Amino acid sequence: MRFSAPLAFLLSFVLHAEEKPAPAKTVFVVSGLECGSCVYMVQHQLSQTPGIVEVEVLQGLEGYASVCYDPKAVSEHQIAQAVREAPGLHGTPYIATMKVRVPGFSRHAAKVKALFEKWKPSIELVVLDEHAGELIVNFAELKKGAKGTFPRGWSLAQLTKGLQELGLKHEILSPGEL
Repeated sequence: MRFSAPLAFLLSFVLHAEEKPAPAKTVFVVSGLECGSCVYMVQHQLSQTPGIVEVEVLQGLEGYASVCYDPKAVSEHQIAQAVREAPGLHGTPYIATMKVRVPGFSRHAAKVKALFEKWKPSIELVVLDEHAGELIVNFAELKKGAKGTFPRGWSLAQLTKGLQELGLKHEILSPGEL
């Protein structure tokens, strides 16, 4: 069966659109958001980052950025770096972290901590509540390479794979959940 050129193009577009995976969504806790202008600076910086589809930055008791992105185009570490790269308005950089819950962490704490040790110095694990499996992931600053671009750094895909090998899962927590 032959299609006219415009119809073939449209059919190709529809077929390829279905192949594209839905963007990932992650919430980052952002420290240093002291005013509305801070929120704007971080939101603007993230919206200019390739691979980020949608972003919402809010200031409250705990500032956060809800980010929709293509994990093949940008890693969570690069997103955290983009937050750090936003011009700080009050003399300190904005810092993005992630709050993670790993059910069953207390029974497998040594193995999970060993998993995170493999990723040092890229990230640092802080255990907030061992029994509840509540953790904070701190991202180290990425350094630009010779081509002036940032490396991918650490990603949630690494965490997912490592935890699956241990028979565990994780969930990203929103501010206020801890």
